[in-house]
Amino acid sequence: MGITIRRELYVKAQDKNMCEWRSQKYVNGEGLKRVEIRSLEGESDWSSGLFERYSDDNGRTWSQWKDIYSQGYEKKGEDEISTNYGCETYNPQYKHFVSLMMNRIFLGGHTQAYKRFWEKGEAGFIDHCFLSVRNDKSQNSSVKLIKYEEGADYDPDNWLNPEYITRNRAYFGCNIDILNNGEIIFPIGANVKACCRILSLNINDIFPSCPDIMCGMIVVRGIFNQSSGNYDFIFSKPVVISDLKSSRGIDEPAAISLPSGRIIAVFRGSNVECKDWNTRIEPGTPSHKWYCWSDDGGKTFTDPVPWHFDNREVFYSPASISNFIKSISNGKIYWIGNITGYNAYGGHPRYPLVIAEVNERGLLKKETLTIIDTRQEGESKEVQLSNFSILQDRETGLIELYLTKIGQHEGYTWWADCYRYFIDVNK
Repeated sequence: MGITIRRELYVKAQDKNMCEWRSQKYVNGEGLKRVEIRSLEGESDWSSGLFERYSDDNGRTWSQWKDIYSQGYEKKGEDEISTNYGCETYNPQYKHFVSLMMNRIFLGGHTQAYKRFWEKGEAGFIDHCFLSVRNDKSQNSSVKLIKYEEGADYDPDNWLNPEYITRNRAYFGCNIDILNNGEIIFPIGANVKACCRILSLNINDIFPSCPDIMCGMIVVRGIFNQSSGNYDFIFSKPVVISDLKSSRGIDEPAAISLPSGRIIAVFRGSNVECKDWNTRIEPGTPSHKWYCWSDDGGKTFTDPVPWHFDNREVFYSPASISNFIKSISNGKIYWIGNITGYNAYGGHPRYPLVIAEVNERGLLKKETLTIIDTRQEGESKEVQLSNFSILQDRETGLIELYLTKIGQHEGYTWWADCYRYFIDVNK
């Protein structure tokens, strides 16, 4: 049997100007207690409300919502700071959870910071990544800045310290892979200028267009340090891509270790042309997901090339997020993301959303390609079937995917329903 999909409407849009994102995860290493996160969004990349609720019976019944917005938002003078919580993964070797966090400082507030980013190609906001370790059945965490170069740690009383804001800048990756020996692997989108500096490359030869706001990639191996309660890091040689191939550099990378020991990393590229970013990409350049691999344990990676199926067919994909998941039902590795026709440009179209199995070399098995969802009749061409969250049901082994259909209704970006998909990859 192949992969089967069941879809249901999970949360209907409350109004035409504010959508709700939903995600769920298990609270403990074992058992069925879940937490659901509810985020309100009425503008791009900015949450105006954050809540959580708990279920002791695997999502059948829930507690009341609790407002947790203050845990992820802080205002400091004219600046704003948001803390974004990424994937959280259980490490059974040490009986703790590991998760990636990102601290984003908006210089002069988020409205002006995003305007500077999109309209001037300036670093209006500053990102740093942290690794958080939380012992099972505990609320306390050990948090560590991911420092791939010399620089200062974060100081809440001196948040604009030049040795902090100009060093170790990074966007967090999409996943953390737990290895059989208890070590972890995860990617970060490190500032492309820093990557070129580490590689002894001239940034003007690689990414002269808008290097202050774009990223390369570093894959991190973490080895748990019992005395510190966190991980010691080993960093790969950075990976960069020319702005002639991807005008937005390396974005939202995901990495996973295959049974052979090979590590593959897949990331979002872009073929968008933007005068404000001084892009050099040629009109008509195809849009891909890019990938590279390591056969030396993650020390070095190949140069990125367009990802493709196991039959050598190259596919097209917009500038959208994607991720890997290792099935608890059959142990196989799957990739979820957008695969489109040749006409993908920039971030569109973001449909259909698909799932496919990854083979032993890190390529997608074409015969397993399955559509999770696509644009439905009456939906806008701008609908986004991306920015999903995933969980595996411990009782059934089903993959649950939560997705809010941004752009669903013509002319109303944030009028969007949230859907839940049950994905059965079979045993």
